[in-house]
Amino acid sequence: MVNLKNFNKEGIGNLLIPEKIYNFTYRKDLQALHEKIYFDNLNVILFANFFFLSIIITLVLFFLSYGYIYIWFSDYFYNIISKTFIIFFTWFVINLFSYYFIIFAYYFMHDSKFRKAELEIEEDLPEFIDNLVSNLKGGISLEKALLKSVRTEQKALLSEVTLINQRIMMGDDVFHALRTFRQRFDSQVINRTFFLIEEGIKGGGNIANPLERISENLKRIYNLNNEIKASSGGFSVVIRAITLFVAPLLFALALTLLTFIGNLFSLILKSGTDTLPVSELPPEFTVYLIYFSYAMIIMITFFSSLITSELKNEKIHNAIKYLPFFMMVGIFIFKIFSKVLLGFFGNII
Repeated sequence: MVNLKNFNKEGIGNLLIPEKIYNFTYRKDLQALHEKIYFDNLNVILFANFFFLSIIITLVLFFLSYGYIYIWFSDYFYNIISKTFIIFFTWFVINLFSYYFIIFAYYFMHDSKFRKAELEIEEDLPEFIDNLVSNLKGGISLEKALLKSVRTEQKALLSEVTLINQRIMMGDDVFHALRTFRQRFDSQVINRTFFLIEEGIKGGGNIANPLERISENLKRIYNLNNEIKASSGGFSVVIRAITLFVAPLLFALALTLLTFIGNLFSLILKSGTDTLPVSELPPEFTVYLIYFSYAMIIMITFFSSLITSELKNEKIHNAIKYLPFFMMVGIFIFKIFSKVLLGFFGNII
């Protein structure tokens, strides 16, 4: 019996975390993201558990798809060597995709959590700066004014300002505490805003007036950003509509037309008409068109995911989080449209 207590999950987890996936430095980016959220090193044991979970998922998917695998490779299943190779290869591919799906989902879940907090801080910055100016003009020190300027509803900003306050109480000065805070974020707005506050502290003068100008600039920036988001949001809606509804509808119409033509040819043949050079359409045509539709829907959803990610000003690999949703909805809508249209037009003749 294997003693699971002595099983080195940490070593396996270290081996299973990919250093780089194409141009995406997965381990480095995930480590940095983990430190930003949890202020701790990456839990590598979790990736060993992810691998074991992917094996369970692979087992289920393999038995569900075994019938299709047998049909596709039926000519090779009579030889024990080729059969073993096919089973091993399909298991490996399913397991690879399952594991990579899990680790990408883990990354994007944490990335979305951090980006959401970053966006909340950006949105709350103008009000926070206004309150900070008011508190500073009221004679409150900068250390106390930082904490008093945040409302309890601004949860993301409140947790960050509380962390800044804790660092100051532990002996760090305000300048370094603010610098540590802004370096945790990729947002240009947060970085520039707190950089200007740092410069004001370094200069040793009254920073209330510069903060007022910062607040005015932030409000202008957000008004401009809202206009840009409104414009790009319109394009994003159009792309999603084409991907999720228009493309599946067009492929469903093509399938309906092929079925209609096939029924028409069958009717002509049954009527005994020999004057027209028609023959019955092979049933494989319908199967080919269905698989072609699936492939085209997946390709369209892939490129629409890239475009949607670009319109939202995200990193290109963030498109992966849109792909499963777009793909599943597109194929589901295609099936629904196909059944409705075939049920309505298929039996006209």
